[in-house]
Amino acid sequence: MIVGPYAVTPEMFAGLALNAADSWRVGLFGLPRLAESDPASIAAASLRRNARAVLWAGEGHFHFLWTADFGKALTGAWKSLGVDYLGAQIEFMTRESARLGRVPSCFRAARGFDMPWHRGDGLPWLVFAHAELAQRRGRGPDDTSRRALQHLLDRYEAEWLTDGLLSERMAGDWVDTIRRPSSTYNNVCVLMMLRRAPELGLTPRANAESFAARLLDERWRGDHFRDHARTDALSVDAAVLALYLESFSREVLTAAADRLEALRLDEPWPMRVSAEAYDPRTVPLLTRLAPGYHRAHWLHLGLMWLNGRRKLGRDVTRGRAAVEELITRHGVVPEAVEADARPYRSFFISCERGLTMAAGQYLELIGG
Repeated sequence: MIVGPYAVTPEMFAGLALNAADSWRVGLFGLPRLAESDPASIAAASLRRNARAVLWAGEGHFHFLWTADFGKALTGAWKSLGVDYLGAQIEFMTRESARLGRVPSCFRAARGFDMPWHRGDGLPWLVFAHAELAQRRGRGPDDTSRRALQHLLDRYEAEWLTDGLLSERMAGDWVDTIRRPSSTYNNVCVLMMLRRAPELGLTPRANAESFAARLLDERWRGDHFRDHARTDALSVDAAVLALYLESFSREVLTAAADRLEALRLDEPWPMRVSAEAYDPRTVPLLTRLAPGYHRAHWLHLGLMWLNGRRKLGRDVTRGRAAVEELITRHGVVPEAVEADARPYRSFFISCERGLTMAAGQYLELIGG
């Protein structure tokens, strides 16, 4: 059932209850520290602790698998979790998505579902995961999975890529407290999918380089990407993702990195999600319970920034030290923190701990 923008499911109520209980527990007792003491061991332990029937997105209250979180963790997670476990997760997501006819935002062991709403970055990260798995196995998906992926791709393009870029009807992405119509982040995800799909024997209808050219033409403003289709406000996450994926020319990526650095969004902790307040028209009702959640400093985004800057040939020593200070200080991999390093918390939402995508991105950064 859909109520407003929200997908109302049993998992939604379970997630809200877990989140509230964890928020009160953290408020009373603080974040529980892991036994491990160094950042690399803490990150690897977090991944192993989250490796259940599905790979939990976090240990405190994100007790489901988030498709995009999984993809962002993947490059750093192979060593800790292994090809067999991660490959089985990818195959399960593919089977369940084929049954549903779309890639949902979340999975539990029994089924896939959307929470809090359907998102445009699911299929792109599933394609990314398959391409990464194929590289490690030395072979692509079997015929059943390939047919399923092609069907999912065909449906996605028919529904969402009707006007050259992602339709403005798609307003869901990883910033899942905000409704951004055709966010530039989502479009960079789509570009990733179009480029990597042929590695799997898939045939997109859209041409990847034509899509890239139009994306630059409509969303690039010389030193920053527009956040979404209805604003000229700077997009932090689109710039970070483009750096991480090396989506555009060095000239574009250098200018994007320079602007984020000039705004000092990676200080004192990498990386603040938004340079300014979101347009009130994009803020749905429940977000008012935690208005600063997606404006805090998010560790996984900061680590993607560092991994992207390193690919650009820039030094990441200071940023890595800041991340390691946070992990060591809290004894866990935190989700999001305030400028004073306190874990983000409101009455209803607490900073997650053992965040899978941040742990994976950190291990990718250190080559572990």
